[in-house]
Amino acid sequence: MSTYKKTNENLTAQIYELEMLQSVYPKELVITDHGILADINDFIKNPMQELPQKLEYSIEISLNGITIELLVSLSSNYPKEKPEVYARSSALTRSQQLLLNQALSNVVEQQEEGEPCIYVLISWLQDNSEDYLATSVINQGKESNVSKKEKKQERSKVFARYWIYSHHIYGKIKRRNIAILAKENSITGFCLVGKPGIICLEGAYNDCGYCWQKIKSMNWQKILVKLLETEEDCEGINIMRKFNNFQEISFAVSERSNDMSQVLKYLIEHKSQHAFKELFGIEGRLPELPD
Repeated sequence: MSTYKKTNENLTAQIYELEMLQSVYPKELVITDHGILADINDFIKNPMQELPQKLEYSIEISLNGITIELLVSLSSNYPKEKPEVYARSSALTRSQQLLLNQALSNVVEQQEEGEPCIYVLISWLQDNSEDYLATSVINQGKESNVSKKEKKQERSKVFARYWIYSHHIYGKIKRRNIAILAKENSITGFCLVGKPGIICLEGAYNDCGYCWQKIKSMNWQKILVKLLETEEDCEGINIMRKFNNFQEISFAVSERSNDMSQVLKYLIEHKSQHAFKELFGIEGRLPELPD
């Protein structure tokens, strides 16, 4: 069977599954980018054209007044390839959400190869999420007894800045999750979208480490920490920051690739040009302007 025919069959299976889920969850299911859905339908009709990007959508699952959101990202090889999924809820503590997703990942790995499984994952969340929610409520009750002053004292006094390299960063669900992680954990820095992809995380050491573990657990072709900067017993976490907030940036020179001279310029503007060599293995130099 040709590659085009296999891809066509996989994408057709994705559309059938999506339509089934939309019939069951007409209001709860939200497609991230309808343009990609249109591209997939066009590819099914004409498989010789350019391969579409990943189909991504979210589904809200209600459990006794509490909502869990399941984020779904499907490569063109799904269901032959495992889906990328992530569950989250404001009712879950950080640790409980992590445990829930670890268990969900195990369920994904147990699914039969070549069979659509998103509905199975939804059913599993409906049957098992309450265990994590109940534990989360108990933990929240315990945490409420700790004073704000004690919480502040527990926070790490060590500053960290993670420089993370990825082969590329395209998926909207990943990008949204990274931005949410940064906001929830008082992280500043940036996410460079495209090819290559770069993530800079700066803040308290424990918070940065937590975010890195969450990001690393997402489905990547290649991702690693190229440089880790730390400062113990610093005068203050905010004093050490080189970025005012966390933002998504892009310097596209083509449809997906970044202009590296613009990346270097951005780093220089934030007094971080030293990271260029660590990230890319070459000295960064801006092109000289003509006299």
